[in-house]
Parts: sequence; C-alpha cells; structure tokens
Amino acid sequence: MMFPDKKTYTVSEITAILRNVVESDPRFQDCWIEGEISGIARPRSGHIYFKLKDDKCQISCAMFRQAAMRLKFPPKDGDAVLLHGHLGIYEVRGEYQIIGDRMEPAGVGALQLAFERLKEQLQREGLFEEERKKPLPTFPRKVGVVTSATGAALQDILRMLSKRYPLVEVVLCPTLVQGDDAAPMIARAIERMNRFADIDVLIVGRGGGSIEDLWAFNEEIVARAIFASEIPIVSAVGHETDFTIADFVADRRAPTPTAAVELIVPDQDELRRHIGNADVRLLRSVRARIASSQTELSNLDNRIVPGQRIDAINRFYQTIDRLEMQSHRELKQRLTEARGKLDGFAAPLKRLAAQRLNSNMEKWKVASAQLAALNPIATLARGYSVCQRDNGEVITEASQAKEGEALDVRLSRGALTCEVVEKRAESAPGSGSNTG
Repeated sequence: MMFPDKKTYTVSEITAILRNVVESDPRFQDCWIEGEISGIARPRSGHIYFKLKDDKCQISCAMFRQAAMRLKFPPKDGDAVLLHGHLGIYEVRGEYQIIGDRMEPAGVGALQLAFERLKEQLQREGLFEEERKKPLPTFPRKVGVVTSATGAALQDILRMLSKRYPLVEVVLCPTLVQGDDAAPMIARAIERMNRFADIDVLIVGRGGGSIEDLWAFNEEIVARAIFASEIPIVSAVGHETDFTIADFVADRRAPTPTAAVELIVPDQDELRRHIGNADVRLLRSVRARIASSQTELSNLDNRIVPGQRIDAINRFYQTIDRLEMQSHRELKQRLTEARGKLDGFAAPLKRLAAQRLNSNMEKWKVASAQLAALNPIATLARGYSVCQRDNGEVITEASQAKEGEALDVRLSRGALTCEVVEKRAESAPGSGSNTG
C-alpha cells in the first residue's frame, strides 16, 4: 500500500484546524444573524437547538441553558429572529454552528433604535420640556377624540365620560391607528381638530399592542402635530407599561384611554358632594346672622324705656337695612365664587340662594312687624293715650293722680293739658263706675 509523501491528517486534526481558523477570526466571534427558526428542540437540559434558514441556506444553532433562561419571549418554528453569538465547530459531527447568547424578534431591534434616536432628537429640540406643556381645563365642555371609530378605546372613553361627566360633548375625528398610513392620518386629524375653536381638550390614542402595532405613535409627523396643537392633548396609547414618543410630547400622558377620561373631567358624584357642602355652609351662615340679629333686638328691647323706643326702632330699621344690603352683597359674592368654581352648576346654586334670600326676607319682615307692634305711636293711634306729670312721671292708675292737679295727656297727634276734677276707681266688667 502506497502512502503520500506529504503529511496526512486525521479527521480530528482537520476539525481542530478548522476550529482554530474560525475562532481566531474576530468577524465570527461577535456577530448578528437574521433568519427563520426551523426544527427547534428543547431537551430537559434547558438548552435550545434549532436551525436558522433563509431562502437559500441554513445553519445549525444552539443556545445553552443560561442564555435560554434570559429570553424575553418563547421562540418557535417560523419566527423571524435576530440571533447574536459566535461561530464555532461541533467536533463530534464535524459541522459548524452558531452558539447564541441573545435573541430578539426580527425588526424589533431596528424599531427600538429608531425610537431612541427620534426621542433623543426631539428632546434636544425641546419638544418634551414641561414649561411648554399646556394646562388641562377644569370643566371642559367639548372633548375631541382622535382614534379608531371601531376600536375598543373609543367605547372605553364614551363609557367613562357618561359615568363621570355626562354634560360633556364628544367630537370624534376617526383615523387609522395602525399600519403604514396611520401616522399621517393621525397628524391630519389633530390639525383638523385645531380648526374648531370650541374644543377644550383632545384625547389621542388607542388600545395596547405590540411595538409594531403602536408604531404610528412613534412617528415624527405625529409628534410634531401634537407639539403644534393649540388644544391641550392627553395621549392615551397602549397599556400602563407602554410608552411612545407621543406620550413624551403630549401635555399629559394617560396609561389607558379610561385613565385619560379621569384626567380631563371631574367626577359628578364628587361635584354633588361639593355643592351639598356649600349649601350647608351657606344656610348655617344665614341662620347664625338671623340668630345674632334676634338676640341683639331682644337685648335692646329690654334696655330701652318707652320714651326712647321710637329712636331705638329707627336704629333697628337702619340696622335691618344695613344687614339686608350686607346680606345681598355677601350672597352675591358667594354666588359669584360658586359660579367661577362650578361653572355649569351655577344655575342650581343661584336658585338655592334666591330661595334662602326670600326666606330671610320673610323672617326680617316678621321681625319688623314685631318691632312695629312695640311702637307706642301705633298704640296711641288705636285710641289710647299717655298721661304724665310735668316731671315726666307716667300715670298708670287713677289713685296716683290728685284732684285739681294738672296733667299732660299725649295723643297720637298732639297733647292736652287737663285738670283732675274727679277720680274713679276701675269698674269690674258689667258693673257701674265707682267714684274715688
């Protein structure tokens, strides 16, 4: 048997040479490979074995247990992926393979890179600055919505608005929210909404989805339309863990469409409680003022002698006028404050204040009538008179007078000077007069 003169290699030697060549080339030690998974296998060891293929070739791949445990998604046959790793030689079979350490769905890496680059660019331009963000109205009358007309997000928004604040009017500008044509349509919808002068706030968004589903809200054209909007915009894109470029540019970010409604409108139940508390405080204040006035009138009545009551009554009338004017001013001020805070709920407060004012006026009228009844002039007008001596002492019984004494008799109009000719004692009902 003849052997060649040149060196003869064993299979193992050739395999080792190839392995050294491959592993010494830096191009093969840190590379990304894109392809479609085929023939995936998961033995009990926790390792993953599969092939990556394109329309012409395929290559064996392995991800060992530690790398496989870090995967954020479960790979399966047919997935288009990006695999990072290094090229090696599997000596047992004499075949080359990729030893992977990272994997992600194909396209996600490129999208994420585009997201980060646009975010950095817009941040440098100042589109995310807090001082440029517009405040949301406290009591919006008309809310604009930019979303799909058939999506669940619109139904969530309408349902929550009906529950929290049914007074608001909704204007929908329907648009695509997914796909290649979605971004320019969303931007045009925002511009169209800004042509309406009476829209107070805009909700721009959609429900959750993958990064590809939400990508329209990461487009520069949408970001610049949001920034240029004169109407405050609340972004409501995706679920709570999803962030888009639109979220950073918008005046407020809501994690869901339902949460967006909670941001822009008050809760009607809370408003009713606020109005009820204001009603109680207003009524308490009016009652306290009436009670104070009644106490003051009672004290004055006890201190004033009959001869000074006319002046006192006039002062009471002046006090009542002052209180009435002050009450009018206070009630007007309270109603103005309530109207400014509650806006659309001002009418019920105005009716309530008018009712309270009418009630107070009735009470003041009763108090005035009571004071008038105490007026001695009114008593004299009914046919009575006041009899006094020169020193002002009032004669209330016949026994106090002396025969021949001159007394002053005051009538409702004018006065008389009379001489006591005869004294008569008070007669019992039905009996004749007795002379003293």
